[in-house]
Amino acid sequence: MHLSKFFNLIALKSKDPEVTNHTHGVFVEIKGKGILIIGKSGIGKSEVVLDLISRGHKLIADDSVSFYKNDKNKIIGKAPSLLKNLMEVRGLGILDIKKLFGRKSVASEQKLFLVIELKKFRKKLDCSRLEMTVNTFRIIDINIPKIEIPMTQTRHISLLIETAVKNYILLKNGPSTISHLSQKLNLQLSLDH
Repeated sequence: MHLSKFFNLIALKSKDPEVTNHTHGVFVEIKGKGILIIGKSGIGKSEVVLDLISRGHKLIADDSVSFYKNDKNKIIGKAPSLLKNLMEVRGLGILDIKKLFGRKSVASEQKLFLVIELKKFRKKLDCSRLEMTVNTFRIIDINIPKIEIPMTQTRHISLLIETAVKNYILLKNGPSTISHLSQKLNLQLSLDH
């Protein structure tokens, strides 16, 4: 049985007035940032997050994430109270992450910083090879940056997610790697002539 089936019952009985949106996905903390991982059912979100947890990151919510807007107009995510610290992994069932990995493997809530969408790899998938494409994901009337990562069996998705988060943090703090490369190329071309 999926946690989302439990969630339907929880949503009906929820007494938390601040929750304004429930989203299907897995919410984790990577490098102190709240990252929502979304994708079609069965694509492997929970397995990827299990690997991220084993690499030292934190689970906030699995399958259903409760979001609300705080007084600073930031989106905050957390697990519905009955699902806190729990994660469903196909073939393993429902796991208590805090008991399996320790208290440092979970967090109660976090500000939503970035959305990662896992997509099944297709040859015609529009994906830049030179720089990371950042789109948007709208939640509670606020646009959140979103990065799409195509999945194949040979790709190490948790490593790609970690790298995407680090790269996005760098992008927010200054010019992109492709901009630096372009400047270097222009400088080299000017010196060659």
